[in-house]
Amino acid sequence: MKILVADDHPLFRDALELSVRQAWPDAEIGCIGSLLELPPAPASADGSPAMLFRYDLIVLDWRMPGAEGGNPIAVLRQAGVQGPVAVVTGAEDALTALEVLRCGAEAFLPKTTPRRILAQALRLVAEGGSFVPKCVALDLLHMTDLSLDIDEAEEADGAPLDGEGAPSSPLTDREQQVLSMLATGATNKEIGRHLSLQEVTVKLHTRRILRKLGARNRTDAVRRAQQAGLLSRSLNEASS
Repeated sequence: MKILVADDHPLFRDALELSVRQAWPDAEIGCIGSLLELPPAPASADGSPAMLFRYDLIVLDWRMPGAEGGNPIAVLRQAGVQGPVAVVTGAEDALTALEVLRCGAEAFLPKTTPRRILAQALRLVAEGGSFVPKCVALDLLHMTDLSLDIDEAEEADGAPLDGEGAPSSPLTDREQQVLSMLATGATNKEIGRHLSLQEVTVKLHTRRILRKLGARNRTDAVRRAQQAGLLSRSLNEASS
């Protein structure tokens, strides 16, 4: 059994290694704190890695040095690292889970997952299965239903919702970044490219912004954000 643990936080990386070692006492376990530690794989004529490093399980933090703003699984594959990936991350929201799963992970596991459940989920992934917590899975189902008509909903010409000024709940950092780009007139594809997000994720962020601001479309959302003094803040978020 060969396992790779990748996390940039030493204490949590040690805890993950301990959990993995308890589940597989005889496993060969490698640990890295940055994707920059991966050895460069020589490329073949078609650009694919000429040398492959196969693991039975890869336990990966989602926000890793060496993949800033990008897809850490793609970085692993480009380095020739192969094997099923279980992402263990500090994020617990469905949008991050959607991004993780679309990028090719077999499991999405918040770092708050109890150790016993974590060990069971990792074993499931190593045996060819997949895992997402029930609460996240339910949110994903709701998001999938929502995305079916999200394009039309963003630009619907219905009457504006009651209420101006501050949003019904605070915008997340990512929503602030998306809002700043909405103000420039950027398309979903352009926003996704700039923020390294899937286009459907951009749409879902936009939908949540519209709901929080009580806006009927993108233009109305930008107007309301300007009135609430949110736009200058979101521009700072996007540039930081």
